[in-house]
Formats: sequence, structure tokens, C-alpha cells
Amino acid sequence: MRSGTRGWEPRDNAPSQRCGCRTLAQRPGVAWAVAALLAGTIGGAADGTALSAQQMQRNPGVRVLTLEEALALATEHNPQYRQTINQLELLGGRSRQAWAAFLPNVNASYSTGQSFQRQTSYRDFVGRPTENLNPAWLNSSDAFAGLSLNYQVFDGGRRFRDRDRVHAQIRIDKLSARVTLDGILAQVQNRFLSVLREKARVALESELLADRESDLRFTERRFELALDRRPDLLARELDVEQQRAALREAEGRVEIALLNLRVLIGDPSLVSLDVAETPPEPFDPALLDIEGLVARTLAENPTLRAEEARVQISRAQLRADQSQWWPTISASTNWGRRSFASGPDALFDLRPGEGTSGTASWGFNFSIPIFDGFQRSYNTASRRIDVRNANESLRQAQMQLELDIRTRYASLTTTWATLQQRERALELASERLQIMQEEYQLGTVDIQPLRSAIAEEATQRRNLIDQRYAFALALVDLYQTVGIVGQELGIETVPEGN
Repeated sequence: MRSGTRGWEPRDNAPSQRCGCRTLAQRPGVAWAVAALLAGTIGGAADGTALSAQQMQRNPGVRVLTLEEALALATEHNPQYRQTINQLELLGGRSRQAWAAFLPNVNASYSTGQSFQRQTSYRDFVGRPTENLNPAWLNSSDAFAGLSLNYQVFDGGRRFRDRDRVHAQIRIDKLSARVTLDGILAQVQNRFLSVLREKARVALESELLADRESDLRFTERRFELALDRRPDLLARELDVEQQRAALREAEGRVEIALLNLRVLIGDPSLVSLDVAETPPEPFDPALLDIEGLVARTLAENPTLRAEEARVQISRAQLRADQSQWWPTISASTNWGRRSFASGPDALFDLRPGEGTSGTASWGFNFSIPIFDGFQRSYNTASRRIDVRNANESLRQAQMQLELDIRTRYASLTTTWATLQQRERALELASERLQIMQEEYQLGTVDIQPLRSAIAEEATQRRNLIDQRYAFALALVDLYQTVGIVGQELGIETVPEGN
């Protein structure tokens, strides 16, 4: 069927094809969407993508991006994405810090100096101040080099608990980074879809403008034959001008959507870009196994895994506080050599005390906690409450996440049902418009009911485009809630070796 009302060509009874696709209820084979659900929904036919990209690449100054290319560039250039990846580089150092508590502390020191002293009086044997009749400056120097080692022999297992706590916190940071990175990928998809939607609206508005101009020419011929009045001709001209304004507004929205996409990608080389026109292909959400999706979420969702890690942190802190009831044992040893000399001879001596003097010591320290004003008892009780609250927070997060998934699935199902209703509404509006056109030709109705039918048909065509992309956006939202955006796209957001 030809879209719009160009002239008075005969129309068939398949109005859904005006958007370039068969009626969704009649589309065969959507099982492919289950295998590659997210990518398939946002993607499209490869041949159509290549053709669209080839057409847009005629302008050498514009870079045409597919969804995969946009996502790849965002992982390389998006500032927030890069900041999150950079923060992950610190996790290795934090893990080494957890193990460093089991190693001794070693310090090496070196000091040197010179002193000057002059006494003008002194105390005699009975303690009386006596004047020094021949005061002189006394000059001396010294140097010292030493090595000390301290080691915690036993602390009741606190270091092991601290290590567990640090590793759990590292896991939380990695999972939080994954949530952030998945969110950025979802934003790229949303803005990419926004560009596609606005471009589809431009194509529709252009087609509607051509229809309105064809209607105007037809009315001009009727006006010349005195079949239409001057107000009818002016009404047609008004429709053309209004459609031109609608087209310009749609073109402006495309420019804004492309600008938003370019800024989100963050690639400075993207001075001018366009997107390959790959319209989404909606499918019946009944093909999704919602129970399996919920079970997968409860097992793999990074937010829930982070809550589990917080429970582990609370338990590790409880065990660490319980270790305070045990005695602690530490060992230390020191070695050093020192040299003294009159005058500056020992100043900056790099081998002080060689063959003359030196020091060596070692010792153990035992500390037994007896009474601390019930502070340990309170800390232990407080940590037990923290563990219980952490488990309740985990349970709450599980219930909330399941609610979010089922809510978004219900929204997706509603969007699908609305999409089918939009197609049916377009069929009815198109059939009504065809009847009104025929009656207008026969002179049984005037131009105002026809204009109303034209406007309603155009509205239904716009609604159908918006609803198709609303379905794709709802699907992205569902997968972001599940926490598998990067996984479904084949992008390793947080490398395993990091």
C-alpha cells in the first residue's frame, strides 16, 4: 500500500505495510529473538543495515555507526566508562594490602650529626657555681645505621578476618563497576534508539508532506473546475504549511538526538555522525521465560551479589571483633652500629662503628585483655546486629529485584499489546480515510471531514512508530534490571583478570 494520500491511487487492505513491515500479529518466526533477544531487538536485518549505511556514506564527512560500533566506541571513549575502568586498577593493590598484614614490618634508618658545646661555668664538688677561666668550644660528631623488624605472631585471627573483609569489598567494587558499565551501555542503546525513532519520524513526516502537496494539487484542479471553494483550497495550503513545520521540528529532534549520542560516546573524532537505520523488530513477550529470567537474576544479578558480599563483610567484622578476646603476641628485633668522634670525623660516616661498637636486641610482647569497660562485649553485640541486618537487606533486595523484573515484564507485555492495538487503529484509520476520499470524490462529504480523517490517519502512523521504539526501550530497561546488558551484547564490562 502506498503511504499517505498521494493523489487518489487505489489502496489495498494492508495498512500496516505503510511502516515498511507486515502486521506484527502476522509476522512468522520470532524464535530468533529468544536466542539473541536484546541484540536482535535493537538490531535488524543485516542487508538493510548495509544498504542504509552505504546510502548515508555518500557524504564523506559523516561517519555512519551501527549499534555495535557505537557501543565499542563508548567503551573506549566515554569518560564515565573510562573512569570506572581506571578505578578497577586499584583493586589489585588493595588485595596485596590484605596479604601484607601477614608479613613483617622492616625499617632501615641512618642518622648523622655534629654538635658544638662551650661552658663558661660549672658546678664544683660541693655544687657551687664556678666560673670557667678558660672556656673553649668542644666539637663532636656521630653516625648511626640501624635495622628493625616487627612481626605480629598471634592476634586471635584478626588478620584473616580483615583479609576476608577486604576481598569481599573488592568484590563489591567490581560488581558495582559492572552495574555502572551496564548502565552506560544501556544509555548508548537508548540514545541510539532515540536517533532511529526520530529519523523514522522524519521519513514519515517527509512522506506526509508529499501526500499533503499531492492533496493540494488535487484540490487546485478541483478548484479550477469549480468543484471546490476558495476556503477548501486555503485549508489544503494550511495543511501543507503545518506539515512542513512538523517536518522541520522532526529534523531538529534528529539533530539533538545525534548530538546527545555523540556526547555520550565521547569520541572526539566524531565531528559529524549518523546511524545505520536498523528498525527494531518487536516480538511477543510470551516467548520469554519469565520464571527462568527471574531465577537467572536471583543467581547472577550483580546488585544481589554485592549485597551478599556485604553480608560477608559483616560476618568478617564480627569475627574480627571476637578476636579481641584473645591475647596478642608480637616480636621485634633491632640491629645497629654507631660511631663517635671528636671533631667532624664521624660526620656522614657511611660505615659507622665498624669494628668498634654496635647494638642488637630482640624481644616478645604478650598482651592479655582483661577488662575494658565492656567495650568488647558491646562491639560484638553490635556486629551481630549488623550481620542480621545485612541478611535482611539481602532479602529485601531479592524481593525488590524480583518485583522490578516482573513489573518491567508486565510493562513490556503492555507495550506489546498496545503496539498491536496501534496497528489495528492504523488499519481502521486508513480504511476510514479511503472511504472518506471516495465520498469526497463523489461529493457526498465536504473537505472538513476528509481533513479530519487525514489528520487521524497521520496521528496513528506516528503513534505506531513511537510504540515500536517504546517496545525496544522497554526491553533494554528489562535487561538492565536483570543486569545482563553487557553479557547479552557480548561485551566483557569487567575483565575477569582485573
